[in-house]
Amino acid sequence: MKTTLMLLTLLLISQVALAADDIEQFRYDNIAPDFLASFYDHYTVNLLNARSLGMGGTAVSMQGGIEYALVNPAAFRAGMFQLYLEGNVKASVKEMNSYALYEEDNNEAESQNLESGMPSGMFGFGFAPTPYLSLGTSFSLPQTVRYSMLTRELKTGAFLDRFPTMNNYQTTFTVTGHYEPVSIGLNVIYNYYTFRELRIIAQHFDRIIFEKGLLRFQPGIYYSNDHIAIGASYKFAAEEEIKMGNSEPYYHIYDTHFPAVFETGISYNFRDDMIIALALEFEQTSKQYELFDDRLKMKIGFEKELENYNIRAGIISVPGIYTGGFGVPEDSITEGEFEFYPLPYDHGIVAKTDQLLVTGGLTYFLPDVDVNLAFAKDVLQNMDLFQFVISMDIRLGEVIARGKPQSR
Repeated sequence: MKTTLMLLTLLLISQVALAADDIEQFRYDNIAPDFLASFYDHYTVNLLNARSLGMGGTAVSMQGGIEYALVNPAAFRAGMFQLYLEGNVKASVKEMNSYALYEEDNNEAESQNLESGMPSGMFGFGFAPTPYLSLGTSFSLPQTVRYSMLTRELKTGAFLDRFPTMNNYQTTFTVTGHYEPVSIGLNVIYNYYTFRELRIIAQHFDRIIFEKGLLRFQPGIYYSNDHIAIGASYKFAAEEEIKMGNSEPYYHIYDTHFPAVFETGISYNFRDDMIIALALEFEQTSKQYELFDDRLKMKIGFEKELENYNIRAGIISVPGIYTGGFGVPEDSITEGEFEFYPLPYDHGIVAKTDQLLVTGGLTYFLPDVDVNLAFAKDVLQNMDLFQFVISMDIRLGEVIARGKPQSR
């Protein structure tokens, strides 16, 4: 019995020591600016494409307008000139992190709320110059987040507030060739990240403002017949140096990895008026940081066609990739006396972030416009995400053609 208790005690001590080593390692191995590390994706990512979201995000094997190119460029098929408008709102959530000092591991600061900070959405258009070619472009906000408040106390007793923020503005150019029954497409993607007022362990309180542009490529393929459609896409990884600060000398320089994403799926016309779809999305997040797991999302959805509208429902399983410590950047360039007290923590601890999103939506058909609604709600409540999306698919080419005078 004593031997068993001793072994259990040693095992417990070793696990605590390993956890401490992980936190300490992460303390000096800052992998990306605040909110850009992949464990934040459970909140920062905006779920765009209302039709796809209603079906559990299974757009990779569903053919449609320019909004479908966000996941699979080969799934984009234009007719006459199409205009697409979409808005996304997401509720604030309690941050999944807690914060502490290394010297006082039980001294945890209260977590704040994560907020969208600004409405998200998408604007895009597409057209087909020939039956064999579709061209399109879109502008979207695939990631938005704002920390509700970061307060610093002056030694005079006054307080100053900051609102750390990250936004990802994405411009996408899409070209798709159609060679029945196969389509092949390519996205050329430019992401422009803006960072505002990020936190840093220092006794000053600069308004840290910086940006970073990133070019990525995403090919895709799509096949369909009368009953089955199969799609796949691959977004290439990227490596970028990100300098945190307004000017030299920078507070921190990150060699940040943006993970590759592979997605594939299949959809089946169960009946003439019903579609069932399955999809898998694999993101190689372990390449961003060695202690991260890779992320495998599983998606399922269905769509039912009715007289004037379609209804949809789906499920998205989003596993967490990391639990443990992460470092908050430390200032190593400022010297002298400071007027601010330091932050009451020097590292964060990520809790469980697994999500199970239940989705639903509908499309109401009007003569020249399709109106789409969708929502997503996390039922596990580790990150109690809720998002609502509304979009309009405007067949502008048909409107223009109908307005032209008829030739005699």
